[in-house]
Amino acid sequence: MKKLFLNVIATIALALFATPAMAKYVLEQGPDSYPDLPSSHWAYEAVTFLTDKQVVVGYPDGLYRPDQKVTRGEFATMVIKALGIYEKDIPLIFNYSDTKTHWADRNIQVASYYGLVKGYGNGTFKPNEFVTRMEALNIILNALAPQNMDTEEAKHFVSIYSDYSEIPDWALIAAGKCQMLGLVYNVPGHETTLEPNRHALRGELARFLFNMVEAVKVMPNDKLKEEAPKKKYAEPKKANGYVLDNVYYDEEYAVIPEGTILPMTVQKCINAKTAKEGETLTVRTPYNFVTREKYIVIPIGVDIATKIHKVERPHRFFQNGYMALTTSNVLTEIKGNPDMKIVASLGERDADMRIIRNDPYLTRTRYNVVKGQNEYIHKGQRMDFVLLEPLRVKIFNVEEEI
Repeated sequence: MKKLFLNVIATIALALFATPAMAKYVLEQGPDSYPDLPSSHWAYEAVTFLTDKQVVVGYPDGLYRPDQKVTRGEFATMVIKALGIYEKDIPLIFNYSDTKTHWADRNIQVASYYGLVKGYGNGTFKPNEFVTRMEALNIILNALAPQNMDTEEAKHFVSIYSDYSEIPDWALIAAGKCQMLGLVYNVPGHETTLEPNRHALRGELARFLFNMVEAVKVMPNDKLKEEAPKKKYAEPKKANGYVLDNVYYDEEYAVIPEGTILPMTVQKCINAKTAKEGETLTVRTPYNFVTREKYIVIPIGVDIATKIHKVERPHRFFQNGYMALTTSNVLTEIKGNPDMKIVASLGERDADMRIIRNDPYLTRTRYNVVKGQNEYIHKGQRMDFVLLEPLRVKIFNVEEEI
């Protein structure tokens, strides 16, 4: 059987953090709130976001001072504010010998309770010492659900930096995880170095915190997950159709796993003898694709636009024609299913998503003409698509938070 291979942009958690979306935020106080932080500054968007959320503030002279260092006590305070747990009532059970009279003692206690920070082996926390980049990244990583990684994998991720040998032994795996999840930010001009032991600056810490806030929405650690509001979901639409037995659920999303076969209908006859590179071809879902419970994950009639990327003409005596097709996008209109949303990446968080996003892009779609047969596909012919990466479909809508 001729087969088309369908590649949907992965929406697993790792994809989210590889390219975290940085939205455009506007300060309530106006564009001149921080004279030393123009909109062209690399930290502007993150600082604007965190200022609007009252996570960071400027100095009495009105400056933000993005190049100033931050103490461990100050950073613990910034982290719990960014996570929305600043005012949580928690048991004060951590006895650091050097924080009892410190202004940030309670904030350090809160950060410790949620597993974000730890003290040193001698019972101190050292709240007045400046936090290093690696310490800050480790704290941010602690806000997330654990990720499996061994030493060799960690070295693979951090080896892109010329100074990766300077990473302390205790921090190697944490550094690898942070790189994998896209939590690291490198100041312009320092893209090839990690600088793990350099004191972190207020501007780059704002970028770290922004990345953390986005990541924790998807994969919070156990303590933070307990704080998330419980959601009650409205039941999605049901219909009879082509059952996808392997679909599983991730909160409001249904996930169609890698390797799932989706039969599609070709909407135009195409011939390897006459096809031209760049020629378009549309395929369409011939059924409702549904879960075992008959929830609709992809409705009938969704068009997928493709174009021919490469053509190999069949020889006169050998029926070995070949066409490689690359799909461009999923079309936006779904009639009768106004609530259906397919998203390509959880890193794209537009509040007003279109019914079907212009992505997921479906790439590396191809088929081989079977030897000895005609070198074309008929209009209306069914072809098997195979998902090369998972597809997430938003089918549940939050009815209320409880």
